[in-house]
Amino acid sequence: MQKLLGGQIGLEDFIFAHVRGETKEVEVTKTEDALGLTITDNGAGYAFIKRIKEGSTIDQLKTVCVGDHIEAINDQSIVGCRHYEVAKMLKEQPRGVPFTLRLVEPKKAFGES
Repeated sequence: MQKLLGGQIGLEDFIFAHVRGETKEVEVTKTEDALGLTITDNGAGYAFIKRIKEGSTIDQLKTVCVGDHIEAINDQSIVGCRHYEVAKMLKEQPRGVPFTLRLVEPKKAFGES
């Protein structure tokens, strides 16, 4: 068995019940065409980081985590955008030019901080 729910969710996929936690702003500079992350959305206008490729630009920024909600790119709100629209905006960021991601980390469960 490789997929759950009619082939939509893989066994290695994460499922998040996202409760808004801390907001953080991260400056990113693309050094390659791809940032090394996979984005998904919940169908209600919120895009999330689903996977981070080991050794990638994003992986080197230890403050960016799987499950973070991407709220804005360079102070432009992306709430209401689908994951493929967010991916396109990130892909269009030029190499070597810093940009800012505003992320919201999920609130940790079970009293973790």
